[in-house]
Amino acid sequence: MGSLFTTMVSTAGAMRSLQRSLSVVQNNIVNASTVGYARQEGSLIANPFNPNSNSTSGGVASGPISSSRDAFVEASVWKTQHRAGFANSLSTKLTEIERTFPLTAGSGISGEIDKFFSTVSQWSVSPNNPVARRQVLDRAGSLAQSFNQAALDLGDAAGRAGAEISASVRKINRLTAEIASLNRQSRESLANSTDAGLDSTLHAKLEELAQYVDFTALSQEDGSVSIFIGGQTAAVIGDHQWPISVANTSGGYQIIDSDGGDITSRIDEGKLGALLQFRNTLLPNYQGRLNTLAQGFADNVNGVLNGGLDLNGAPPAKNLFAYNAGIGAAATLAITDITGAELAAAAPGDPGGNSNALDLADLQSAGTFSGLTSAQFYSELTSDIGDRLNTEIANRGLQRQLLLQAQNVRAELSGVDINVEATKLLQLQKGFQAAGQVMSVINSLTETLLGMLN
Repeated sequence: MGSLFTTMVSTAGAMRSLQRSLSVVQNNIVNASTVGYARQEGSLIANPFNPNSNSTSGGVASGPISSSRDAFVEASVWKTQHRAGFANSLSTKLTEIERTFPLTAGSGISGEIDKFFSTVSQWSVSPNNPVARRQVLDRAGSLAQSFNQAALDLGDAAGRAGAEISASVRKINRLTAEIASLNRQSRESLANSTDAGLDSTLHAKLEELAQYVDFTALSQEDGSVSIFIGGQTAAVIGDHQWPISVANTSGGYQIIDSDGGDITSRIDEGKLGALLQFRNTLLPNYQGRLNTLAQGFADNVNGVLNGGLDLNGAPPAKNLFAYNAGIGAAATLAITDITGAELAAAAPGDPGGNSNALDLADLQSAGTFSGLTSAQFYSELTSDIGDRLNTEIANRGLQRQLLLQAQNVRAELSGVDINVEATKLLQLQKGFQAAGQVMSVINSLTETLLGMLN
């Protein structure tokens, strides 16, 4: 009797172990598409078996459930996410301002400069024609407006980038707060530290965070994860979060840690890194060069005109162009209240002539910007923007490909393969059916034995 009941207990235990393994496989299958989920592996352990001893019943017991997650592969995916987030964000921001500096002939500031000098050339043919003088003023006004619009576009781009920086910081703080909360849940119960659902939620948050900022994640023995932005600045340790903040200074946007320290230099990847580089480095460079062109062009034109005589044979009393260098020459460039008659077409000693108008027309081919003409200087600016955009577009494609490769490697190591899990289900089903048949036979033998005793 003892041996028969021992076998029954052993078989029942085996069925419970198989049921546990079935639950693991079933959970893998239903979470096959869950973001952040890593395949769980159940295990079965053979119990000691001695057919000559009632105390050594044999059978099978449930072993530990392990996760297939690989920390090095996860870190590789996050690193690629940092770089992909950077390239994607920077290429998007550069695309916004590329439209401000078109390369098409006859468009944008370059086209307005050409039209201005073409009008000046026509004026030099009829220097005393009031219509030709009016056309010079009109074309100068259009050129000034094109500079104004370009400066406005860059200013708007700076404002949008600043808003996105602030939004990204808020997103980062929200994610790190959620990670700290998940850490708290893991630390509250030892069982939670191996909870596949909690683990998948945590890693989904980490992957989302990786798109915004580069970080180092260190797993702890209690199941929590410590996050260090830029590899140095603590953002999450255990269940405590250290939020970051944004400061808008005259030198650009700064990222400030919870102690008030400037950590901007540590953030060079992810969406936030791209936004900081665009807002703090690239835009000021482009704005500075645009202002240099606007101011230099205005000064050169004013200088030539101020050296001649107007329609009345007098030196000009007014400049053609005016600007506020403190605010920005491109943004404030405008024509003064000068009249057509006050434009100086003639050279001193040659009233009524066109020598000064011809000198003004010659500015088009003069290398007044460190050896470059105004058109060449503008072309260098637009080329730099276009080249950087092309580089980042190519980099974006490369990083997307690398990210896909890293994610595929992770999927092979820790993803759920439905076909494999289905095979496991069939194997466990056969084992469960076999144990059920054994239990049925034991039950029949028990009934027979009890009937004999009665």
